[in-house]
Amino acid sequence: MEESPTPAGAAMDSFLSRHQVSGDAALAVLLALPLGLMSFALLRSSDSPLALRLLAGLGALVLHGCVVPRRLRPRFAYGLAAAAMLLLVLLPPLHDPSGAYYSAVLLPSSLVFGLLLYTVSGRLDLLSGLACLAVALAGVGLVLARLWDPPSWGGSSGGYDLVSWRIGLSAGLVAMTACLWSLGRLSRIRALFLAELRAKAERAEADRARERAEAARAERDRISREMHDVVSHSLAVMVSQAEGGRLSDPDSPGAGVFATIAGVGRDALRDMRGLLGVLRADGGTAPQPGLGDLPDLLGQVRATGVRVAVQEVGEARRLRPAVDLTAYRVIQEGLTNVIKHAGATAAADLTLAWRPDGLHITIEDDGAAPATGEAGVGLTGMRERLRMVGGTLAIGGRPGAGFELSATLPYESRSLPSSGS
Repeated sequence: MEESPTPAGAAMDSFLSRHQVSGDAALAVLLALPLGLMSFALLRSSDSPLALRLLAGLGALVLHGCVVPRRLRPRFAYGLAAAAMLLLVLLPPLHDPSGAYYSAVLLPSSLVFGLLLYTVSGRLDLLSGLACLAVALAGVGLVLARLWDPPSWGGSSGGYDLVSWRIGLSAGLVAMTACLWSLGRLSRIRALFLAELRAKAERAEADRARERAEAARAERDRISREMHDVVSHSLAVMVSQAEGGRLSDPDSPGAGVFATIAGVGRDALRDMRGLLGVLRADGGTAPQPGLGDLPDLLGQVRATGVRVAVQEVGEARRLRPAVDLTAYRVIQEGLTNVIKHAGATAAADLTLAWRPDGLHITIEDDGAAPATGEAGVGLTGMRERLRMVGGTLAIGGRPGAGFELSATLPYESRSLPSSGS
């Protein structure tokens, strides 16, 4: 699998991509220090005519200058470098004070052309790259023709015979050209592959963000429907109590007030049921669960094989319906995550701590912690629910192994200890 770049490497790649010309200018200077200085030292010490040395120096200077726009204008840089190499090939041989002759194409600066071939094959498409390879091979042919017979230009094949010189020269130049071109193509393929990986990662992240947004929206819709059910029930109780107060003493001064309360409550209840009909497909209401339904939920979870131990600390309080529903849903989602991620043979500890500042719910299991992407949808819904009632949620892995979920739900200011609990 392709390893992700380190932050330092990614930062360096980003910096170089934003400062291509500056980076290539620095590279041109680094190449000019050894190769350019050597070439100009040879030209300076040569006994050849000044015009010949100036033309050779111009060709070397153009080669080094082409390094600067090699990535910004690869075609232009490569074409100009090829023209400079042609000039060096066609120039008459140079000679030094010792009387040795050598072709201008053998100046060390000619090696810069290899870098330009590598760059252009890596920056252009395959057809353009093949055209550049053809130009380079044509140049190899001219160099071979120029150096094919060393005695013709005053050179020497050394201790090798003429056949060995020609075979070695041909094989070396062709192999070097093919290798540089192939390396450039490989760098292009790698760049395209990494770009595709980045595009896939961005698409995957966008899909995950869209999934989280859709899950949050669906959960908010579900919460809205449930909140409508809770409020509708509360309004129905209010109307019933107001009617009871009015009928208990119809002639009392407060009977009119009770009648007004009952009328307003009935209007509000009718409006709430109308809104609920829009949100709920069946148009009806349904009783919402609470902590009183916890035994049934635990029975369903235990039926899957998960061992759940329940501990209740402190004196229970009567919760308002919205908080009671939220507490049930948090426990339901937390135990569902245990089944999904920890496995059917896992063990979970559920703690309900009735503290002065609110109800603290903790669920711990001994299984593997869920991945962020896998747990994101359910956790998003829990956070939405808790936020609506002023609660908080904390999740994370336990030391060693397992996963822990902790939620806090505040009491209402008038909540008192429940005498029946």
